[in-house]
Amino acid sequence: MDKGKVIEFLRQRVLNRFALGDDAATQAEVNANIHKGIMIRGSNLWVLIFAIFIASLGLNTNSTAVIIGAMLISPLMGPIIGMGYSMGVYDFNLLKESLRNFLFMVVVSLITSAIFFTLPLITTTQSELLARTQPTTYDILIALFGGLAGMVAQTRKERSGTVIPGVAIATALMPPLCTVGYGLATLQFRFMLGALYLFTINSIFIALASFIVTRVMKFKMIGELEPYKLKKLKRAMVAIIIIVTLPSVLIAISIIQRSSFESNYNNFVGEAFKYDNTFVVESSYEYNANPRKQSVIEVRLYGEPLSENVINNIRAQMSSIYHLPKVDLVVRQSNQEDGGIAITALQSNYTEMLNEKNRQISHLQEQLSSIRTADTLAVSSMTRELGIFVPDISDMSMQRHISYDINGTATDTAYICILSFQEGAEPDIDLIKHWLTNRTGASNIQILVK
Repeated sequence: MDKGKVIEFLRQRVLNRFALGDDAATQAEVNANIHKGIMIRGSNLWVLIFAIFIASLGLNTNSTAVIIGAMLISPLMGPIIGMGYSMGVYDFNLLKESLRNFLFMVVVSLITSAIFFTLPLITTTQSELLARTQPTTYDILIALFGGLAGMVAQTRKERSGTVIPGVAIATALMPPLCTVGYGLATLQFRFMLGALYLFTINSIFIALASFIVTRVMKFKMIGELEPYKLKKLKRAMVAIIIIVTLPSVLIAISIIQRSSFESNYNNFVGEAFKYDNTFVVESSYEYNANPRKQSVIEVRLYGEPLSENVINNIRAQMSSIYHLPKVDLVVRQSNQEDGGIAITALQSNYTEMLNEKNRQISHLQEQLSSIRTADTLAVSSMTRELGIFVPDISDMSMQRHISYDINGTATDTAYICILSFQEGAEPDIDLIKHWLTNRTGASNIQILVK
């Protein structure tokens, strides 16, 4: 077969694997599903309100499972997918209806969550709330790929799978809205801005993903748009995407830089101060994201004081070895009047060391209890007992025996019992073995007669 034909055959096979047309619904069916999904009234509205209450309770109790449940029943995805689809087919009436329902949905969600958080239920800011206040580039990618999966599922004939519920969980539209409501109720605007930004990112990129899938599916245009208006629309979309994306990229870079600093800090404190008679009892850092200002690492030492030359050498290694440039090191030692040693930190250090020793002792005791030596079997007592019903016995010894294979791995454990009898005796070895098994509780006993 010709090489070109083989390549073309393989290319077609691969393309057929990725084709979206096999189980695709008709445009009329997709259009009907989109129109149905954007409507927020009646049962959909009540489900939205109940879902907001459930998500708020999940944030209040710091329960991830409850939050996931709220996202599963929430109808928030409908209007957002409707916006992307309507722009893809130039259906501006549907776009207006989607925007109207989207804004109504947001207002209802904010009012509902704000009412919930005005109740005297929440006492502290939980981690699930804090997680919704600092969006990054990763949230953009999650929303984009989640939106692509959701829109592909919308264009299928069979829509009863797990894709759409999974997208609702992954893109997490509900929790940011509830966090904005928390910020409104408690007048903490830092929560409002971060969570509202996260919700905006998710919404825009889900809509963008829906727009992309609509174009890939080559649906028929419902409306018409003049070339210059189309050009303006594309420019506006690109501008919105850049404006929304840029802050999240900066936040992601900041988080990565801070995580890198924390990792280098832990590595530095753990390795740079390893001396026989000196150890770190307490350390802390003050990270400064501004490159013009220095971060600070403070270390408290106990034991033999380090000389100034040693400390200067450690400072010199911070940038080259531990990747901590522009970081000031403050070392406080036990003989310095200005710092001294924090007694509580020293006590904490000793407590940790003691707990670790106790854990090691406990582990060794467990290992020791599993090894039954001859002494723990009380061989002397058993010899006297055995002599009562086996008078001909002269002496007995017993020890634990472990078998190993050629790789040095233990394969079997047995107890070896060596017996001596008076001359001419005919002992019942089976009876003795049965008695020893009951007496010791060991299942594998081997008897040797001298």
